[in-house]
Amino acid sequence: MMTRTNYWNLLRELTVSQIKLKDQSTFLGFVWSFLNPLLLVAVLYIFFQTRLAEGIEHFPLYLLIGVVQYNHFATSTNTAMHVLHSMRSLTGEVVFPKEIMVVGSVLASSFEFVVEMLILVVIAALAQIPLTAALLWLPFVVLMQIVFVLWISFGLACLYVFVRDIEHLYTVLLRLLFFITPIFYAPTFLGETVARWIVRVNPLAELMALARGILLDGSFPASSQLGLFFILNLGALLLAWRFFKFMEPRFAERV
Repeated sequence: MMTRTNYWNLLRELTVSQIKLKDQSTFLGFVWSFLNPLLLVAVLYIFFQTRLAEGIEHFPLYLLIGVVQYNHFATSTNTAMHVLHSMRSLTGEVVFPKEIMVVGSVLASSFEFVVEMLILVVIAALAQIPLTAALLWLPFVVLMQIVFVLWISFGLACLYVFVRDIEHLYTVLLRLLFFITPIFYAPTFLGETVARWIVRVNPLAELMALARGILLDGSFPASSQLGLFFILNLGALLLAWRFFKFMEPRFAERV
């Protein structure tokens, strides 16, 4: 039986090891990882700012917030999906709670995400965007995104053990998600269409709207809205974890 202390120690070690594997333990490694969203923002700005930037204040930062949040979701879930297979020696031969591997993978990716969000705050300050007390809500938005990523990751990691082809389907879904999430356009651009309804039920779009409201507008998110979103994601996390634990005894024979 693993004690609580051993559980957290193992989680810490797995998280640190995966951060090092991602080359985030060096300054140049992190700078290189942040260059990717900057290059994507530059391309989006050049090609879309003429029409899509209308009515959007601080459009470059608006873009960067969306790209950072999307990249965190896409990278974290895609990495976590493969973690049980990529670390098959631990999955199949070592007896310990396998959810630690998924959580460690998400935390490793989220370390970069937290630093990037802090950089966004600095950029907003340098751009002379007023930073209000609403900024105190930003860590809660970051936490909600990590919880959202975590329950998606539990489901994907479990499914990938049994259905390897899911990675091809998920690649397509991530491409679709890029366009049905308002990264480089405002939701109002869609008008009252089916596409606008899809954006409204997109949790990632909701998280982007919260972060942008805090950073760009200095607006306080509605506490009832935050509370409901957080409760729903915690419920989804519990269900995904229970499903993962139910399937865990079968992992060893399939990896």
